[in-house]
Amino acid sequence: MEHLSAILEHHSLLVGLLAVFVGGLALNLTPCVYPMIPVTLAFFSGQAPGAPARTIRLALAYVIGLSLSYAVLGVIAAQTGALLGSWLQHPLILVAVAAVILGLSLSMFGLYELRAPGWLLGRVGQASAGFGGALIMGLMMGLIAAPCIGPFVLGLLLFVGRLGQPLMGLLVFFVLGLGMGLPYVLLALGATSAGRLPKAGPWLVWCKQALGLALWGLALYFLRPLLGPRLVTWGAAGLLIGSGIYLGWLERAARGGRVFPWVRRAAGFVVVAMGLALVIPRGVDRPSVAWQPFQEPAVRQALAAGQPVLIDVYADWCLPCVELDHVTFRHPDVVRALAGARAFRLDVTLDEQISEEIEAFLSASQIYGVPTVLLFDARGTERRELRIMGFVSPKEFLERWQRLIGHAP
Repeated sequence: MEHLSAILEHHSLLVGLLAVFVGGLALNLTPCVYPMIPVTLAFFSGQAPGAPARTIRLALAYVIGLSLSYAVLGVIAAQTGALLGSWLQHPLILVAVAAVILGLSLSMFGLYELRAPGWLLGRVGQASAGFGGALIMGLMMGLIAAPCIGPFVLGLLLFVGRLGQPLMGLLVFFVLGLGMGLPYVLLALGATSAGRLPKAGPWLVWCKQALGLALWGLALYFLRPLLGPRLVTWGAAGLLIGSGIYLGWLERAARGGRVFPWVRRAAGFVVVAMGLALVIPRGVDRPSVAWQPFQEPAVRQALAAGQPVLIDVYADWCLPCVELDHVTFRHPDVVRALAGARAFRLDVTLDEQISEEIEAFLSASQIYGVPTVLLFDARGTERRELRIMGFVSPKEFLERWQRLIGHAP
């Protein structure tokens, strides 16, 4: 989560979804989910003995049910995104969210334990036959896994809520479900493989603690507007380096065995390297559009002078705003195209920044969410059909900009 901005800077939705998918795979290693794998595979093999094709179809139905259960959550979170974004303007709310995430992460370190109800676990083992039964098992697994993966899902829900895009919420959580369900499809190819799964043991505790440390990074992410980019970068670097050292060499639960000590040291080395990479000096950042703070007199003056004008309504807590800033408004072609224009940024991150005059402007312009980008031609007229709401790629932005200046006298 913390490095989402860096991912967005390279404009790779695929990389972001891949990270969610890998997170779904990792959630299978939590103590609430891992012990259920043999039970689920036994259901598949019992429904289709000696019929691998049917076993795989049952596993796919299970994965679809699991993915749908989370996809619904994603859509709901995205639908309430505007409300959530408004809440996350307030420092006290940000601190409260971070505190809840940190509190939940403590369960990953054994300070307390969250378990699914016994009757629910028994119900899964007695699921009805057929594809409908497999689908229901997948839906119920979302409830069974909730105690262990709840903190991770909570963070993802908050993330999707900030996006405020239902389709993206559906996609992100569906991919999470696919990640959680893929091992079942692979193992369903030979249900007897369940007997060869590694037994739950200290290594599972190590995986749980790794997820707990990831939640600390998520808490840091939500405190980002209060801490500032420099402090967040050093905090993230310190967390990664400390986590890598702890998971690779200091954690005591997973010291046994022959292979896993090497695995944990390799993982620790990678995490430490990621932390060091954050603080290694890099090249100069790509130049951005020459933004001016939004002030109505300056805007009116620019419009009266016959210049094309761009107004970007922006907030730090709005991830599409960050994506638009890092990807589109730092693209060299976009920076060159806007060199002869006046670009204003209206920052609505905090309530204190929204004066009565700005409120009146937002209302008169019918701006109800962020990001919203207003484009005015040389006659001082906003081209409503070119208005941008949400993220657009540099190519799409340039197409709209050319249409704007092409119609200008």
